[in-house]
Amino acid sequence: MRAIRRLLLAAFAAIPLLAACDDYPTAWKTPNMTALTPRLQPLFEKTKPVCFGRFMVDVPATATVVWGRTSAPLNITVYPSGLDEVKALAQQFIDELRNEKAIYLDDIPLLIAVDDVREPDGKIVTGYDGFEAIAGLKINGYFNLNNDGVVINARTLKPRRELATALVNGMARRMRQRAETEIPSEPGNCIEYAFVADDPDPEKVPRAELVRIGFRLQEFPDAHLSIEIYPSNPHDPESGSLQRQWKRIREDPATPEERKVLAATAFFREGARRIQEWKTGYEVLMRSPDEEGSLSHHDFQLKFYGVPHDPFQPVIKVRFETGVGDNAAGATRASLSDEEAIAVWDRITGTLRIRPTTAAPASGAPGAAAPRVALGELAATGRTCPQAGWWEPTAGSGAASGPRRHIAAGERMPPVLAPGEPSLWQKFRGERPTHRTAAVWRLVDYGDAPGPAPAHEG
Repeated sequence: MRAIRRLLLAAFAAIPLLAACDDYPTAWKTPNMTALTPRLQPLFEKTKPVCFGRFMVDVPATATVVWGRTSAPLNITVYPSGLDEVKALAQQFIDELRNEKAIYLDDIPLLIAVDDVREPDGKIVTGYDGFEAIAGLKINGYFNLNNDGVVINARTLKPRRELATALVNGMARRMRQRAETEIPSEPGNCIEYAFVADDPDPEKVPRAELVRIGFRLQEFPDAHLSIEIYPSNPHDPESGSLQRQWKRIREDPATPEERKVLAATAFFREGARRIQEWKTGYEVLMRSPDEEGSLSHHDFQLKFYGVPHDPFQPVIKVRFETGVGDNAAGATRASLSDEEAIAVWDRITGTLRIRPTTAAPASGAPGAAAPRVALGELAATGRTCPQAGWWEPTAGSGAASGPRRHIAAGERMPPVLAPGEPSLWQKFRGERPTHRTAAVWRLVDYGDAPGPAPAHEG
């Protein structure tokens, strides 16, 4: 492996050493925005907020969003329009468990149970985790989310089977479809294609949550930015400090080759970094030299080591690389200059924030009233209705009848009836088939009590 890659991998490894003093300039803790060059100005004329986990970030509107593994707190995969695919995956898992034997349990199949679930429609498959069948269980849930398929994976011990099964089923019930541009207002986790609302029971504290997401700049395809969040180390939060890791690298390079590479590396900024209320950040902005098999490229890193047991202050790792080709940095020449790379980095990382949510007022509070959601609010089928009132499907929903309806706050946003393609016999009889499909609803009137639908205003 090339020396610079070893250095960068080491920089994100957890190496517990003595903490260095906080002796960096204030300007590095809250850096000023680097001015955008004329070439970059069009890139940031239009931006879009992207929701990931409990957080948000603003990126250029043309950026491509690439999701990685998501756990909230169990691993979840959504298959768009993939009901048949998920059904096949369920059967494949069942067959695998049936065909493999437990060597310590008289060679019985590893399959323990297949339970049908009604809400949402699906099944939960339980089996032993490994042919030893000693203590571990695999519990996979396969569900229908309107026209999408969902798989939720859990691994647990035998005594915790009921708890794990309840968690799988509970997460499935709290899931709903989500468009990439939707920023939910309720507490929970944004994942790819969906949203997982928090359990309404306040005693159920959020567990370990992990989200990986990346962004590809369309105008500069070799520039990639990635973000990863996961829980802080409860025993030693600072063990993953980027400051500690770079202190070790600088003071004790592993090989003469690494020492030579360090000397040739251009460092633009290094030090403490604070964003919003996150105060444990440290960033290193550098450009590697040309090496054999790797061209000079930018590699910017930012890491907050987080606060234990706080889902709103997890470990946050951000990385920005240029010269990326075939998923390898340095495979091509960087398309951004040093100044431009720093400007892109500051502009995007400076927008990292906790996603704001609305909460009901405390029960019995005098005069307490939940703030009204603005007219025009959008809510997809399956989402909890954020505001009582009259809602109508947006133009692309293709509703066949009853376009407006009154929906109470807290209810699930319903599907709509959409026209289908009639058969030859239906055409002969003048019939038009319909089917239920997901829709995006728009709030058009508050209408505090059900009654006649308000007149359409243009």
